[in-house]
Amino acid sequence: MNNELHSLYDSLISVLREEIEVYRKLRESLLNERKTMAGSSVEELHESNSRKETCILKAKMVKEVRTKLVERIINVLNLDGKSLGLDDKTLSTLLLHGDDGRKKDLEECRSELKFLLMDIHGLNERNKTLLDSSLFYVRKSIDFLGQLIYPGATYMSTGSLKANNLNGKIVSREG
Repeated sequence: MNNELHSLYDSLISVLREEIEVYRKLRESLLNERKTMAGSSVEELHESNSRKETCILKAKMVKEVRTKLVERIINVLNLDGKSLGLDDKTLSTLLLHGDDGRKKDLEECRSELKFLLMDIHGLNERNKTLLDSSLFYVRKSIDFLGQLIYPGATYMSTGSLKANNLNGKIVSREG
């Protein structure tokens, strides 16, 4: 392995470690977001969203740097980058061409990234479920209040009593 390739692999490992840190911060933000959503503080929710957006922008920038480094390594190794694609499989392929120390570091980074991304996906799904449930109950509450304010007909056109009708009246004693 020549010096240029050593340098490129070292740069790639450094960028991967930076990417891992960004995803750790995103994971932490997602964990805190669930607590924030349960607390119902709009201001804290905005802050949480800002932290997530910052992490996502950083992750995008680091990914661009990583992609360029991988392309350079592929060129130096005279591999066909188009057939490899520029994803985790490329890192697996680059593992085959690195020296022992760099292989170990690349494998650790690849495994850590894979774990973090899977965990982030799970947390995101969990938070989405919480939001969907909350939205469902808010809509049901609005429907109920709407029925209290604007009661519908009690009987259907057939003359039978309407089922599941939660009609009511709001009484004002002020005049």
